[in-house]
Amino acid sequence: MSEDTELEGLKELLKETARAHHAATGGVNARWALWYAEYLSRRVGVYLDPAPSVATLEKWLITADEVYRADERNVSWPRFYAGFILDQTAG
Repeated sequence: MSEDTELEGLKELLKETARAHHAATGGVNARWALWYAEYLSRRVGVYLDPAPSVATLEKWLITADEVYRADERNVSWPRFYAGFILDQTAG
């Protein structure tokens, strides 16, 4: 799978996760990163091999969120987070 395909797929998966999170919690959840990580862990293996653990995904999501919020960005959060996650797996 090409890097562009992985990026777009992860971006769409993050958008799906956000919709599911909002439907399940009303969008208010202090432990949002854990919720996202658990949801993603069952689906992310299509784009990441091997699929990271829930704990790893949670850590990456928290860090991506901190980095994203630290500066004004000209990119949507799902695209930024997808790129961030792919960068973490590039090792």
